[in-house]
Amino acid sequence: MKIAFSIALGSVLAGSAFAGTIASFADPTSSASQSMFVFNTTTNVLTGSYTGTGLTVLTPGLIGGGSVSNAKFTTSAIGFTAIPGSSFYTGGAGQVRFYTDDVNNPFMVIDFTGATLFSPIVFGASEFTGASTVNISGPNVPGGLSGEQFSFSLANPVANGNMISYTSSFTSSAVPEPATMTALGLGVAALIRRRKKS
Repeated sequence: MKIAFSIALGSVLAGSAFAGTIASFADPTSSASQSMFVFNTTTNVLTGSYTGTGLTVLTPGLIGGGSVSNAKFTTSAIGFTAIPGSSFYTGGAGQVRFYTDDVNNPFMVIDFTGATLFSPIVFGASEFTGASTVNISGPNVPGGLSGEQFSFSLANPVANGNMISYTSSFTSSAVPEPATMTALGLGVAALIRRRKKS
C-alpha cells in the first residue's frame, strides 16, 4: 500500500500526468454466437451493439465510481479503409453510447473523429480503437479530462458469408485535470503524514 501511495504522489508532484481507467467491461457473452460487433468484408463497415443482459460496466473514473449492471451499448456504423501492406484499417468519425434502459439517456458517450481497426479478417484477436480526437462525456464523467482513449478487444470471430461477428471486452481511460491530480496528491500526502504519526 505504501508503494502505491508513493508512486501516485510522485507522479502528481512531478507534474506528469498518468491515465486512469474511466470505464471497462469483460466479455459478458457465453458463446461466440452472441455477437457484439459485425464487420462487413464487402463494404468494410463495422457496427456494434449489445442489448442483452449480464453486461456490467465498471466505472472507477466516473463520479461516484462503482459499476452499472445490465448495461447496453450501441455504436454508429463506421467505414474503414485498408492500409496496404499492413493489418490495419483506418476509419472515420463515430460514437459509442452506453445506457441502461433508454439509448437516448446514456450514462456515458464516446465521440471520436477517427478510428483504427486491427486485423478484422484474420483468426485470433482484433482491436477497434479511437484515433485522433476522443471525447468521453456523460452526467457523471468528470470535467477537464484529456488524453481520452478507448479500445474494444474483439474476439471469437465467426465468419458467415461476407460478415464476421465478434464478442468483445472494453476499456477506456483519460488523464484527470491537474487540479484533480493535485488534490489527490495532497490527500495522499496528508494520509502518509497521519500514518507516520501513529
